Amino acid sequence: MAADETQHFQRLFPQSQIPVVLASVFQAAETLSKNSHEDREDSLTRRLHARLVKIHPFRDGPLSVHFKPKIPGDDVDADTSGGEIDLLVSSDRGYEVYFAFEAKRLRFQSSGRLVLGNDQYVKNGMMRFVSGQYAPLMEAGGMIGYVFDGNKEQARLDVDRYVTNHAGELQLRPPHQLVPSSMLGHIAIDETGHDLEIRPFIIYHLFVPV
Repeated sequence: MAADETQHFQRLFPQSQIPVVLASVFQAAETLSKNSHEDREDSLTRRLHARLVKIHPFRDGPLSVHFKPKIPGDDVDADTSGGEIDLLVSSDRGYEVYFAFEAKRLRFQSSGRLVLGNDQYVKNGMMRFVSGQYAPLMEAGGMIGYVFDGNKEQARLDVDRYVTNHAGELQLRPPHQLVPSSMLGHIAIDETGHDLEIRPFIIYHLFVPV
């Protein structure tokens, strides 16, 4: 499918629902906490999903939230999927229209040392949006950083520094770093803008102390 045909085909996730989705994740994450220092992001995201399905707009509609759904790859005849999205929010606009979240651990302990987790956050998180593996027809998605030591301000600075150093491969727009988003006036959230081959893309960044 040619680029202009893809652009014509797409129906975007409703812009008016993006702040609702982001605010809902913050609300659901308020009581989220790790079970131990060895807790994994999948376990945390499963518990986050269990909280989300009990609140509006997921409990009552019009949106649905799904934990780690498999998505098709480019080869529709392949025996394997194109991956699993950690959290996927769907609307009533069709299978390809969704808001995706990828979640990673930040500032956690491993073998007695502090691991910042920035490389996984960027290379196995943000890059899945930039490469088009996730949300290939959309123009926005989200990253959730589970901050294990609770220092979300430092976690943000760590990620920001790493993102700036990898601005080229992330196809970042100026100012080539995390910037405060105006999407939610009452909740601090960041965003990065990316100039992809056939579309602009915004990644919203939520840092969640656990």
